[in-house]
Amino acid sequence: MDEKQQAFLRVSGISKSFAGNKVLCDVSFSLCPGQYHALVGENGAGKSTCINLITGIYQHDEGTIEIGGKAYDRLTPLLARDLGILTVHQELSINPVLTVAQNLFLGCEKKKGFLLDTKTMRNLTRGLLSEIGLSHIDPDQDAGELTMSERQMLEFGKAIYQRPRLLVLDEATSALDDAQVQIVFDKLREFKRQGMMLIYISHRHHEVQEICDTMTVMKDGHQVANCGVNEYDEDGLVSLMTGRSISKQFPAKPDCGQVMAGPKVLEAEHLAFSKTHDASFCLHQGEILGIGGLQGQGQQSFLEVLFGVKRVKGGTLKLDGKPVTLRGPRDAMNLGIAYLPAERKVDGLFVTHPIRFNMSFASLDNLSGPAGLISGKREMDLCESARDRFFIKFRSFAQLVSELSGGNQQKIAISKWLARNPRILLLNEPTRGIDVVTKHEIYETLRKLADQGVSIIMISSDTVELVNMCTRVITVYENEINAELTGAEITEESLVKASVFRKEPA
Repeated sequence: MDEKQQAFLRVSGISKSFAGNKVLCDVSFSLCPGQYHALVGENGAGKSTCINLITGIYQHDEGTIEIGGKAYDRLTPLLARDLGILTVHQELSINPVLTVAQNLFLGCEKKKGFLLDTKTMRNLTRGLLSEIGLSHIDPDQDAGELTMSERQMLEFGKAIYQRPRLLVLDEATSALDDAQVQIVFDKLREFKRQGMMLIYISHRHHEVQEICDTMTVMKDGHQVANCGVNEYDEDGLVSLMTGRSISKQFPAKPDCGQVMAGPKVLEAEHLAFSKTHDASFCLHQGEILGIGGLQGQGQQSFLEVLFGVKRVKGGTLKLDGKPVTLRGPRDAMNLGIAYLPAERKVDGLFVTHPIRFNMSFASLDNLSGPAGLISGKREMDLCESARDRFFIKFRSFAQLVSELSGGNQQKIAISKWLARNPRILLLNEPTRGIDVVTKHEIYETLRKLADQGVSIIMISSDTVELVNMCTRVITVYENEINAELTGAEITEESLVKASVFRKEPA
């Protein structure tokens, strides 16, 4: 039997243009039962466009798409689903006002006659939640109450419950910690043995190597390689994706002792907030302090209380040795504190507004002229400086943020705060879902800021990122600080151990 007869999906020379701009050009690959295939490339390389053609969201202009040996000129999302193709996108489709069970069975509800069989759906939901490590979640709980990682796991569970023939995961592990990723991979290995196929999009090269067989490497909408996942190491892959090499992913860290000998900019003494009862830590000038731990342990609340989003219930917060009270984000901003939230499209950007507005809105109080009106010249100077500083790619400042790649969106989300020249920068998953080149640019920027005296606190579910960027890391377990690692103590093994074991009482 030849390859064409064996392949469930065969993509041959597909291309796509928008308004005369060719965003995908002559891409070809195929999948056979049990094959796991990766699409890799920078943000904006054409990976999502390719997926949107296969799943019927867009229609291809050239080439052919064959599914089950039949060519389809016009696919629709409904037809793709009927053919057994399901997608889990990075931007989740979980409805926050529905319960967990309602989200899981949305569109495929169980019924008894004309009525919904809620009991059966609850029981099936409990079973699935247990399979994917979410047994602590109540099926009747509103999905809006879940953490981002729990919602991403629920999205994955919803897809595998329907037993697709071909599953597409588009950055579907970007908000997960290592333990959750392994739960996903264990399920994927189980379904691989049953013949399911996978298209996997990820910027985490080690994940691609662990779970996939083959990959298509893309650059600027073109396919530059179809190969096995182990044919290129990370440096070789970066060269394929970008046309250039990155000699070192992470910048060199300064001496830990030297940083800790510097002045303390921020001190938290026995803070109580949200579900945290006693948190004490400090931040030195020019330090990058990491916050690690398993997902959903309360790390985000630490940053939110420092930005005035959540109120302090007890204890003392000091800035430059003096007690401060943060009544809200405006107080924090006036003290030189900036906060980058984890979900850039929900909390960090106005995606339906122009780039110019998104770059400048955090600095409007510094852009007014003599009459109190916003100075257009000052605003444009700010925007042009941000663009040049971060190498942000776009057509016009009037372009909507929603039209940009994830990496460029993240650069804008960060640049809007850097325009205020903050003293303290709070970052929640600053490199989630972005490509290796953009990560490198962000790492370099953060290192330069720290060298210039800016103090940074960074939450990351990527232990490699914490090891290579931070001079100290505190881990959080069940909303309390579990451990503090310094200098050479910060290793992947020590971070994992501190994340999963409760601190013994003194």
